[in-house]
Amino acid sequence: MHGTMKAVALLAAWSLSIQPTHGFQVALLPQPTKSIRFQKNHHESPGRLLITPSSSKLSLASENNEDVTSEMNPITKAEMRNIANHLATQTFESLLSPSEARAISNELLFDNESSSLIFNDESYKQYVKYWQKVEKRLREENERTPADLLGKELTNRLLSSIRGDSSGKKGGGSYDAQTVLTFLESDAINSLFTQLLYDAIFEFTTKFDILGNAISKLPLLGPVRNQMVKESKRNMDRTLGPLLQKFLSGYTRVAIRQAVDFVVSEENASAFGKANARLVSYLLEKRTVADWIPEEKTLVEWREEVWAYLVGLEDGDGESSTKVKEDQKKVVEQSIEWVYDLVGDKCVEDGGVNVNEILDASPTLERSLGVFWKRCQDASEAK
Repeated sequence: MHGTMKAVALLAAWSLSIQPTHGFQVALLPQPTKSIRFQKNHHESPGRLLITPSSSKLSLASENNEDVTSEMNPITKAEMRNIANHLATQTFESLLSPSEARAISNELLFDNESSSLIFNDESYKQYVKYWQKVEKRLREENERTPADLLGKELTNRLLSSIRGDSSGKKGGGSYDAQTVLTFLESDAINSLFTQLLYDAIFEFTTKFDILGNAISKLPLLGPVRNQMVKESKRNMDRTLGPLLQKFLSGYTRVAIRQAVDFVVSEENASAFGKANARLVSYLLEKRTVADWIPEEKTLVEWREEVWAYLVGLEDGDGESSTKVKEDQKKVVEQSIEWVYDLVGDKCVEDGGVNVNEILDASPTLERSLGVFWKRCQDASEAK
């Protein structure tokens, strides 16, 4: 009789030690000595989660710089791996179809006629708050350069690519002729070339005093000669200046086309590649991250422009606003179409990623996912 009661007591204790889950099967709770380390948040010190058999809730224990040797609940591990492997085999469009993505964007951004659901006063406060945090953090980077962030290896590869070291050609990298021509034929470059040539011609005539040398041979007295030279130069600038400007404005177009041939030729590509690499090297290695940040007034203008664009997605009052909204809607739909054309029929495994190998290689990642999965289960059970 005593043995029977003992067996019943053990059976009851065992039955109380299991709880149903919302996974694929019932998960047995780990022993009280099993623990999983976690970070509460960035302001608090690290702690440890202890899962006791009397409760499925997670409790915080102090951390004494011990190594974590805990193991996941085998059933929770199996559930989590089954879900991860299932998701890894699903294509993007099977999880969310293009039509559903377009419908979601329309419902959240374009079809809402009431007050804004996303871009409201409260979200604007958070937007400004984190914009300022990012700006402050970047301005504090007054010692590190972009090259320090990229790393020496990546920086060297980038500069080598710009120089054309890996192009396999004797002359190094090459440039697209139409691209160079489009840049050089801009009004700004045309005006620059015209002014440079005009100044060079005027400086030449002044420096060598062509008029003065010609007039000095005439039988004139000193004062008369000087006055005549002065007036001759003034008249030449007045009469020939506009003609010279007009000639040079047309000639620079010819010169620009010759410059294009000079730039894109294989003989000169190496020199231009090295020049470009020298410029990029200066920007990456000599200027700090803070040097790249515009002044505060400019950043505020950018911040407000971005927010105004986002708010405009939902605010379509007025004919002009409606046209802008339709244009923005078209951009969003084209972006969705582009994404699905690119990766819509792809899944994680298509990228050569094996979920089980990744989880085997990082037990900490697996434990973290296990904690997340357990919290999701607890949240679904909460009333």
